[in-house]
Amino acid sequence: MATTVPEPFSLPHPQLVTDAATPSSSPAQTPRTARQARVSRRQPAMPDQLAEVRRRKTAERTAVARYVHERLDAMEYREVYTVPMLYVAVTGSLAPAHLLSLVAQWSEQTYASTGSGWVRQSVQSWVNYSGLVEEDWLAARELLRQRGLIEERRRYDTTSGEIVTEIAFVPSVFAAAVAKVREQVREEARAHLREGLPL
Repeated sequence: MATTVPEPFSLPHPQLVTDAATPSSSPAQTPRTARQARVSRRQPAMPDQLAEVRRRKTAERTAVARYVHERLDAMEYREVYTVPMLYVAVTGSLAPAHLLSLVAQWSEQTYASTGSGWVRQSVQSWVNYSGLVEEDWLAARELLRQRGLIEERRRYDTTSGEIVTEIAFVPSVFAAAVAKVREQVREEARAHLREGLPL
């Protein structure tokens, strides 16, 4: 009688048993929304730079519009361009009268502060302060110099790199010119009286 040899009992491989019993060391998959939430907490949201730029530009436009309106209002109602009529009578026209009036004021101020009546400005500054175009300023300056109402000297300023024009008011010549105007006014008054007209 043949003897049947039973098959050996199969045991699992020890390494396989260890691997099956040990939990996986790889991290569990995290849902996408949870990852995004963590990123959002680590990186605060950036401000809306485009909106900020727009707000700044709008504020600038508003400020400029308000400034322009206020300047035009001031130029129309408060900042009046005036020239004493005595200077017009002395010089004969408006542009030289305006320049002579400015030189007289500035020369007096400079003399009070420095002891010298010479007013020192660059050509462009003279033009800007007088409010005249350069051609009118040159013509007015020439007329005043010819009549002796102003004295002038020019030199190159090495510091600023500009030609500096120094102008001084001549009070004695202006006083003589005023005396002539006074005599003209006196003659006009006498003529009115001769014609029986009220003064």
